[in-house]
Amino acid sequence: MNEITLLRTHGPGGPEASVEVLTRARQRLLDEFGAAPARHTPRRRTLLVAAATVAVAAGVGLAARPTDRPAAPITLVAVAVPEFPLTLRSRPAALQPPRYSYEPGRFLAVFLSDGGADDVWLCVRDDRPDRHTRTSRQVTVAGHPAELAEDDNPGGPRQFTVTWEQTSGRWVSLTGHGRFAQDGALLRLAGDVVDDPQPVPLRVRLAPRGWRVAAFKDDTILTLQGDSPGDTLAVQVVAGRDPDLRHHVMGAVEERPVTVGGRDARLVRADEMWFLQTEVSGGAVVNLQAPLRLTVEQVIAIAEQVSVTPRRR
Repeated sequence: MNEITLLRTHGPGGPEASVEVLTRARQRLLDEFGAAPARHTPRRRTLLVAAATVAVAAGVGLAARPTDRPAAPITLVAVAVPEFPLTLRSRPAALQPPRYSYEPGRFLAVFLSDGGADDVWLCVRDDRPDRHTRTSRQVTVAGHPAELAEDDNPGGPRQFTVTWEQTSGRWVSLTGHGRFAQDGALLRLAGDVVDDPQPVPLRVRLAPRGWRVAAFKDDTILTLQGDSPGDTLAVQVVAGRDPDLRHHVMGAVEERPVTVGGRDARLVRADEMWFLQTEVSGGAVVNLQAPLRLTVEQVIAIAEQVSVTPRRR
């Protein structure tokens, strides 16, 4: 399975993960701290299990072994979520606005088509991507030497990719499917790739000092990571409020009402984390998961700096 097939199956726009996949991801997390002292907790599922799955794939653990080192006090500071550095100057009408996914060294924008066959993937990397190709030839994109190749994609749709080094250390790949899986259409689209940073829809503007964006997926899941294994903060956009939040958070101990940005919210203290569900400006509902090292006031302050920009055509 090559990179694009993997992304189409498990990345932005891919099908929802099955119960079996989520169960295995959760078990992997539990196995990592199996050496910790056992505690009796109710059998509850975690609402952010999808975020846990992404974090496992990115090497970021949402649950970690206890450490003997005393934790340093946490100070909140402003944080910036990376912007996608490029855009399509003239996006074809058949393509929806992009959905973004990120991990250090690799940034992806996926333009899905209304019919689901003519999608386009625009990827920015710090190094030249390795590709498995059937055929390739040298071309030029905006004055840069480039390689145009038909990808080897067994069992998948036909796809073409054009790759070029746009600036020193920035490699760009544009992959087309359907009507964009042909030389002329893909090269015309590549000529419309320009420098124009685009903010991602899901952002958080406040985080513990020194914590950095570790990954985000499909504009719906964002994780930040500190230096210690348990220092992970995760934000996920969900379909709506859960009326029985406490019974759906693994290891929940208590639930209390709080106010976030003048709106009613619910905060759950669990064995290993804080779990807050709130509505943000614009109506989106988000779940926020944070270590117990943060105070209630800090969790609320971070939640007040979460924003979700509505998607527009």
